[in-house]
Amino acid sequence: MNLASPVTAVLLAIGIWWLSTGLVLAMVHWSGKKSLRPWQLLPWVTGIGVLGFVLMLEGSAAQTPVGSYTGFFGALLVWAWHETTFLTGMVTGRHKGECPPGLTGLARFRAAWAAVCDHEIALLVTAVVLWLALRHADNLFGLATFGLLWGMRISSKMLIFLGARHAISGLMPPAILHLRSYFNTGRTTPLFPLFLAGAIGIFAVLVVGVLRAHQPYSEVGHLLLATFMALAIIEHLILVLPVSDTALWRWAVPGSRPAHDAGSVPASALRPVRRQAGRQPETP
Repeated sequence: MNLASPVTAVLLAIGIWWLSTGLVLAMVHWSGKKSLRPWQLLPWVTGIGVLGFVLMLEGSAAQTPVGSYTGFFGALLVWAWHETTFLTGMVTGRHKGECPPGLTGLARFRAAWAAVCDHEIALLVTAVVLWLALRHADNLFGLATFGLLWGMRISSKMLIFLGARHAISGLMPPAILHLRSYFNTGRTTPLFPLFLAGAIGIFAVLVVGVLRAHQPYSEVGHLLLATFMALAIIEHLILVLPVSDTALWRWAVPGSRPAHDAGSVPASALRPVRRQAGRQPETP
């Protein structure tokens, strides 16, 4: 396999996105079925996160395609640590219940922040630590991968908060089902084209980086990032279009049903949002 090949880079990025997402979902749902408490899973996922950090350090020292792949995969392992702690409910926010009914504007934003603030702070701390450790490295594509994942996660959360008709997924684990009450599925926010334009703009910059790259490690790194950016754009579109992501990872979550199946969404999860149906959500 020629690791410097553009086709290889794109296919590996898509494959690892699909596989890593599925493995995280499978582990979270498996732990729930086995009635494992989140802290029992914590040592294992922390080991994965530490391995990811080590790989990022290793990859950052090599201006080679292997170095770019190593940093990229390492960033995904660090991200997997955060995803697992979030999806199992270990690190979410200070408020563990559903959104209080009738909240709008800044009050609703504060409630949503209280529901996920610990997770967001953990991501910020991790980003700062990674930047301090890697900012002078020769190969920064691992650091850029984590930054891209973090930025697009913030974009999706803001989109879900402001309004995305099909944001509810049938893949959500039980530990975070209460967060659906903070989603605004009454309408798609008029700001969605701006979110999409911003994402497409970043994708275009990365593609230009691929075309202008003079070294194999840079070309591979930009290709990995551009592919993930394209996948992030697709994920944004899934939030507002009547399509389901369930089919992609049904193997990881047996018995899951499409989110548009009314039987999979309890009325209590939608009640705070439906009160605002037809109204323009206030931007915090």
